Amino acid sequence: MQEPGHKSILIVDDEEIIREFLMEVLGEDYQVTTACDGDEAIKRIRQGKYDLIITDLKMPRVSGEEVVKFARQQDPDYRVVVISGYSTLFSVSDSAKCGACAFLSKPFSISDLMNTVEECIGGGDK
Repeated sequence: MQEPGHKSILIVDDEEIIREFLMEVLGEDYQVTTACDGDEAIKRIRQGKYDLIITDLKMPRVSGEEVVKFARQQDPDYRVVVISGYSTLFSVSDSAKCGACAFLSKPFSISDLMNTVEECIGGGDK
């Protein structure tokens, strides 16, 4: 799964355009895998370990919150960033309570995304 020297990121979002955007932005520095919903994300987490998970909060069937909880049950040190277009105070505090290391409100800038990723796991080839 993981190439030597490259940290791995699992991107989970039910919107294809968001997955493609994140993959394009992060793909130069990180090994990126995508999942189209929380159910697929849980299957991928069962198959292998990622250095970081970036998950949308609101998705059909299995929510981002459930993805965070599942990942943290697998490994309490899992680093997860929650992204959402619903940036209410409840969402932010709720994501922190279930173990996310950061929260980004959609739309977010590329620099905000890169800074958040670097804060959570460090630079790509470092």
